[in-house]
Amino acid sequence: MLDAPVSGGVLAAENGSLTFMVGGLEEAYTASKPLFLSMGKNTIYCGGSGNGATAKICNNLAMAISMLGVSEAFALGQSLGIAASTLTKIFNSSSARCWSSDT
Repeated sequence: MLDAPVSGGVLAAENGSLTFMVGGLEEAYTASKPLFLSMGKNTIYCGGSGNGATAKICNNLAMAISMLGVSEAFALGQSLGIAASTLTKIFNSSSARCWSSDT
């Protein structure tokens, strides 16, 4: 048995570019990898049973923290007089670029 949560959302599912985070027996993962690759672009073995779900939770936590940081930076910049469109250009062309700023 494997646990294999995904990342990428609806668009990645439609485009076949999901990322699978897979936990369970390595032999089962190896046998199932072609199935995952038929639906996604990346498949990452995370170790024992439950580790795929753990990896997904860690990924979601990192994304949530990133979203919070982007939101706070936008609020600060706007409160000090910088337009949201200007901040967006800066973030997406510099070291602040991330999924949260680019979406």
